[in-house]
Amino acid sequence: MIVLGVARILFAMATVPGGGPVNPTIDSEYRESGVLLIALGFAYVWAVRQPAPPFALLRFLGITMALLGAARVISIVVAGWPHWIFVADTAAEFAIAVLTYWYSTTPDQQQD
Repeated sequence: MIVLGVARILFAMATVPGGGPVNPTIDSEYRESGVLLIALGFAYVWAVRQPAPPFALLRFLGITMALLGAARVISIVVAGWPHWIFVADTAAEFAIAVLTYWYSTTPDQQQD
């Protein structure tokens, strides 16, 4: 997530398979989303490096990943199927959400 976020800031639409020229508004929004990916990536790194990550943080991260997947599903319904890599991203986001939330329910994580 961190690497993709940096790439989005520096190279914007070049990181999108099948992407093309966009107007300055879309370019700005896409580069800005790179910052959010970096922040989410660092939050995951910080959380998993804790001896006992706070379950509330893990649940927040899991819910955030699920919302990312849900946003992609809304896009599929509204705009149609994207490049296959984004369909795979959707599946990965839901899988990571479930695994993160599940990990937050393990007995070792119930210290908050």
